Amino acid sequence: MVTEVASTGRNFAVTVLDSKVPTTVDLQQPGTKVRWEWTISRSAFAMVTLTHVATGKKITLPGPDDRPLNPVMEWNGVIDGVGAPNGAYTWHFVAIPGGIGSAARASGTFQVTRQANPHDYNDNGSTDLLARDSSGTLWRDDLFDGPVDGQYKSAGRSAVGGGWQTYKHIEAVGNIGGAAHGDVVGLDANGDLWSHLAKGDGTFAPRTKVGYGWQVYNKITGGSDLTGDGRPDLVATDGSGTAWLYKGTGDWAKPYATRVSLGGGWGVYNQITAVGNIAGGAAGDLVARDTSGVLWLHLGKGDGTFAPRTRIGGGWNMFSQLVGAGDVDGDGRPDLIGYGAEGTYLYRATGGWETPFTRVSTRLYDGPGEGTAYSSLA
Repeated sequence: MVTEVASTGRNFAVTVLDSKVPTTVDLQQPGTKVRWEWTISRSAFAMVTLTHVATGKKITLPGPDDRPLNPVMEWNGVIDGVGAPNGAYTWHFVAIPGGIGSAARASGTFQVTRQANPHDYNDNGSTDLLARDSSGTLWRDDLFDGPVDGQYKSAGRSAVGGGWQTYKHIEAVGNIGGAAHGDVVGLDANGDLWSHLAKGDGTFAPRTKVGYGWQVYNKITGGSDLTGDGRPDLVATDGSGTAWLYKGTGDWAKPYATRVSLGGGWGVYNQITAVGNIAGGAAGDLVARDTSGVLWLHLGKGDGTFAPRTRIGGGWNMFSQLVGAGDVDGDGRPDLIGYGAEGTYLYRATGGWETPFTRVSTRLYDGPGEGTAYSSLA
């Protein structure tokens, strides 16, 4: 039995007197810092836990060591070493006194937002690069918005799944299903075209057949809006050198309209890559490499046709694959990645059509044999 001998009449509980917390957090710019601040009634150890509602991913931010009456926490927008996913979050604040008295608690919600990146598959804003190995496993590397020690590298690699060897070509095609993140199509040996809609968590929904008879094509590329309607389109070239435009419909079950000829002469190229709007024009653009290794820019006019081609430069036959990679560096312009045995490089878009790219070294696929280990990148 406990008998109260005396009471001070004082309340030693910690209470929250005021708070300055965001309801919306825009993480579009790399390096954005988010600030939380509270005012509490007495000195206490404070911390806040942020939890992404959809995935359960969380991070706990400790308050200052000196335990002030107005603890401030800053968040760099990172969870588990990569950019935090978009969407709804909860926050839970607690202030624990060092001696007697009960802790203070408060909670609320906020939203993380960014502009959509058509090459983002886990909805955290940064470019993801897909690579298929010799066993048919597809891997996803998160490039996470910015360079580390002057070089771009993967912030985290995860296996998407196996069985992708069924496709002779895998292509990132942007948002064809109505969600914020990009999708992928695969062309199999029978000439059937299949879509894999991104679920927003780094994985894909079960595939859907969206075309047949595509065995007549030797190259396909997608992701650029070539018609100016806000939807990504697809271009395919046949054995005669004719290029065909498949206009995006916005319908995930039938994502492409009946083909329209873009004309002949495309047989001089051994690779065609949709790069998005790299030069500030009316619509998306294409780059194409000829058999001598010269890269050419085809600026989109916005009506499904192109301006006369412009020579970008030579030596591009060092790459086995060129990938339109979305906005890798967070400057609002889509970029290009070149992959090959001699190295993988990022070509940052400059915004100018005459000199559209500047080259930056990376640490992507720089392990022994990795420069030839992947038969399809997207």
